[in-house]
Amino acid sequence: MTNHIAPRHLASHRTLALAAGLALLGGAAIAQDDGLYPEPSAADASFLRVLAPEGGAVAIDGRTLEADENGMTAYVEIGPGPVTLSVGGAEATIEAGPNLHYSYVLDDDEGTLMTDGVTGSPAQADLVFYNLSDIAKVDVFVPSADALALEEVAADASAAVALRAPLILDLELRDGETPIGEVAGVELVRSAATSVVLSGSAGNYVAVAAINTYAD
Repeated sequence: MTNHIAPRHLASHRTLALAAGLALLGGAAIAQDDGLYPEPSAADASFLRVLAPEGGAVAIDGRTLEADENGMTAYVEIGPGPVTLSVGGAEATIEAGPNLHYSYVLDDDEGTLMTDGVTGSPAQADLVFYNLSDIAKVDVFVPSADALALEEVAADASAAVALRAPLILDLELRDGETPIGEVAGVELVRSAATSVVLSGSAGNYVAVAAINTYAD
C-alpha cells in the first residue's frame, strides 16, 4: 500500500534588508554555472524541488531525480495546478501557483511545502534560509558587515533576501545572542540563488550551503 504524505503549507518568513555595511564589502569573481535562473518554457511556469536530508528516491511529476550530498534535488519546471511527487516511496500531491519557486521538505516522514522567496533578479543573488532545526527562531548574521541578513526565521519555515553579487560571505546562525553554527565561504552569484539549510536538534546542529540548480 502506498504511503501518502500530507503537505503542510507554510508562507515564507518576512524578509529583511541587510544593513548598509554589506554594501561596503568588496566583491569576488565567481564562476557562473547551471544555478542561473532558466528561461521557463511557459509564462506561468513555476519550479519545484525536494529537500530530503535522509536521502531516498525522488520523483517530481514523473521525473526521477537524485538529491545531492546536502539532500537537495534540482528544481524541476512545473505548471500551475496539482503536481504529484514521491519521496522514498511515499506520494504527495501539491497545488502549485504560477511564477513561484517551491521546496518540498521531508522531515520525520512529514512533508512541508515551502514557497521560496526567489526574486530571479539578474543583478542580485537570492539567499534562501531553511530552519529545519528545533530552534524556535534563528537569525542569519553577516559578521563582516555586522548586520543581520534574516531575522527570527521560525522552525520549519524559510526566509529569503536578495543581496548584491557576486560576493562570498561567512554566515553565522544565532539563537538570539547565542551562536549555534556557521557556514563559511557562501557564494552569492548574480541571477542565481543560494540555499542555506540548518538541521538538527538538542544542541547538535548542522548547517550547509549550496547554489541552487535546475534540471535540464
